[in-house]
Amino acid sequence: MSVAKARSFRIAESETNEVMIGAKAGDAKDVELMEAIPQEKQLTVTFSSISGWVPLMSKADPPLQKVKNLFTSKQEVHEAAKIQRKQIMYKLAGACYPGEVLALMGPSGSSKTSLLSVIGGRTPKSVHLEGDVLYNNTRLTKATKRSVGYVLQDDLLYESLTVWETLYFAAMLRLPREMSTEQKKQRVAKVIAALGLNRCKDTIIGGFFRRGISGGERKRVSVGHEMIINPSVLLLDEPTSGLDSTTAMHLVATLRQLAQGGRAVLTTIHQPSSRLYQMLDKLLLLSEGHSIYYGDAQLATEWFHKLGYTIPYLINAADFILDLASGDVSTKKISGADSRLHLINCAERFLTEHPGGYQADSKVSENVLGSELWNAAQSRRNLTGGTQPTMNPLDEAAKESSAHTGPVSSARDDYALASPLQVVVDTQEGNPQKGAKQYRWGAPYREQLRILFTRTIKTRRFEALSTRDFLQFLIVGVLAGLFWLQAGQTSTVAGVNNLRGLLFFELMFMSMRAMLGALFTFPSEFKMMLKERASGMYRLSAFYFARTASDLPIDCTIPTCFIIIVYFMGGLRYNAGSFFANWAAVLLSLLTAQSIGLLVGSVITHPKTGQTIATITALTMILVAGFFVQSIPDWIGWLKYLSFIYYGYNTLLKIQFKGMTIYDCGTTYNPKHPETNSACTVVTNLKDSLRLQEDPNQWVWEPLALIAYLLFFRALVYIALRKRTKASVR
Repeated sequence: MSVAKARSFRIAESETNEVMIGAKAGDAKDVELMEAIPQEKQLTVTFSSISGWVPLMSKADPPLQKVKNLFTSKQEVHEAAKIQRKQIMYKLAGACYPGEVLALMGPSGSSKTSLLSVIGGRTPKSVHLEGDVLYNNTRLTKATKRSVGYVLQDDLLYESLTVWETLYFAAMLRLPREMSTEQKKQRVAKVIAALGLNRCKDTIIGGFFRRGISGGERKRVSVGHEMIINPSVLLLDEPTSGLDSTTAMHLVATLRQLAQGGRAVLTTIHQPSSRLYQMLDKLLLLSEGHSIYYGDAQLATEWFHKLGYTIPYLINAADFILDLASGDVSTKKISGADSRLHLINCAERFLTEHPGGYQADSKVSENVLGSELWNAAQSRRNLTGGTQPTMNPLDEAAKESSAHTGPVSSARDDYALASPLQVVVDTQEGNPQKGAKQYRWGAPYREQLRILFTRTIKTRRFEALSTRDFLQFLIVGVLAGLFWLQAGQTSTVAGVNNLRGLLFFELMFMSMRAMLGALFTFPSEFKMMLKERASGMYRLSAFYFARTASDLPIDCTIPTCFIIIVYFMGGLRYNAGSFFANWAAVLLSLLTAQSIGLLVGSVITHPKTGQTIATITALTMILVAGFFVQSIPDWIGWLKYLSFIYYGYNTLLKIQFKGMTIYDCGTTYNPKHPETNSACTVVTNLKDSLRLQEDPNQWVWEPLALIAYLLFFRALVYIALRKRTKASVR
């Protein structure tokens, strides 16, 4: 019988396909049924010869070098970039079968998270990878990926949603469309009960400024977010970090019970307690990207004892092996650093002979026990460096092809070659049932739009119509109304010039606030979007359109109050047509400015850099709009056509002054009734008299330009988001 068959979790036909799981053993109130994974859907995860390189952080190329690169072939530039990499993983191998909990342990910087992201197919594209990750002896496809749950170290959850809402929206987006809404709600209820979250299901997640659920409950919600789909494989990145020992033990007990339901559970753990460590089935101990032990977790101390490192009395086994991996354990003959090199060499020699790892019946040959320290140090002389200034890491990896190949390489030699690791394009949906139609997304596109729209409204429930924003617009609007009190009721040149300031301020204040506020819209949600997109929850276009549509009611309500205050206190034209035209022009300019802010925030990742670029852009558009500078030199005058404020400002001028009779009574004289004053004459050329960019009596074409700008920038925002999401994860 093969190892895979011997270790595979099987469910007899006579047994039920449900197991009992709970957050706390013995707590009957928090125990609920959770479906086990049928045998035909169980997945065995194997990984072999996993090596990885990350780009070194270096200073940006000087301008001359950038110019030189323009005339250098892409191949030469690519080859030069290969040299500037650091290797972080060295031919790691292991396997996790259904029913097992495999723990990835090691000190900080040992590449635990990096290896887990490789297994889950979520490695950034900047990382170069080699090796194989197989699910049931098949490369990871997008179809298989939808059966894999991935819990990040950071709990990325919407602070304004309750526990029920968080899991409900996940269920509506991720569960198959063949399930009814009632069935999806039942799944949510089962997960909540199974994870012991009934007592806080109606409590918001909360955050730094708003109190919500506890840290342990947040972590369980993150696990539940992935358990909604009842995954065959569950990957968790340090789920016990930040939790007290009791909460951490309950969480790991829950994971162990989930594994007993036919799931393969892989988790990174930083520093487990002795009770927590005893719950682990298998262990892969890492040290600076090298495997220092792989096998039965409870036999790790036995392995190190055979190598001459006996655990001291009353010392936690997990602490002891972590000290070994850190190089903090020394003997009379060997220092701690040399001991680490020695243990790495012994582990690699043993895994070459026993790809399945160290088990109870494993025998350690003299080839492993008799290895000399200086041979280990000589064979690993590059461990402490990590970089190769003169040799391509790919070539070096090829030279080391004789290293251990992992638990499945001997059975599958065609995958043993060092090929770049990647997620295969989803050309097939695994093994679907005959006659069953397969869908890439859980919810149809229209449902995605509806669900995401509703969710976004709920996530902004504490932002919408906030007292702070309302007071800001109210105070600024009243002040502007007092400064320009009934200024629109005048018809002289002096009064019109004064009124132009009100119209420009109304437009500028609303637009600049919208632009600067939009800078942080997508950066604040980018990690969440990456996480959900990697889980296959929705299309990017559905998220973008739903977010855009859900912003409209909130972003237009309070500005409308500001416009009403300014319009009537300023004494602008008292007719419905002019008012609604003014309102539409300001909101159209506001949305265009918001689009520019969204674009800058989507392209520029650094907040201060984004603010600087947005400020420069805004000031340029303000200066060329025609209010501060009436006469711009011809060689730079074309800039005004790039300014949305130019179009918005001219629109407001035409709305206010079109068809009006204006009197010239001098630059400072502003009589109340100029039509009866002999010193006042009718202005026949309003454009020249007021030094305007456009004639107010011409037809209003500027809104068309604003609409074109709005659509253009919104399209650019979508393209930028799509490019960033594709560039971030494989």
